[in-house]
Amino acid sequence: GSGAIAKNKVVFIGSHATDTFLLISAIVLMAIAKINPLEQMWLLEKIILVIAYIAFGVIASKQKAIAAKLVFLIITTGVIALIGKLAVTKTALLL
Repeated sequence: GSGAIAKNKVVFIGSHATDTFLLISAIVLMAIAKINPLEQMWLLEKIILVIAYIAFGVIASKQKAIAAKLVFLIITTGVIALIGKLAVTKTALLL
């Protein structure tokens, strides 16, 4: 019933609040450390991928069809894998 929907909404809002907090934290840390993402292409790429991850997550949550949800889940998982690779290698993959 409505209890399951309320729980899902809490999870949905909580996950986006966490994503937003992480993105803001990254920007603040760059400012404090005086890191220019235009000079560190891997970092710029990571920021772009985090924004893409958030966007694909929102799109996935709005899909009605299970197949569409699955496609966006796979895309989102791929984006997370790229973010992880960037965090380890600090070498831009796409830019």
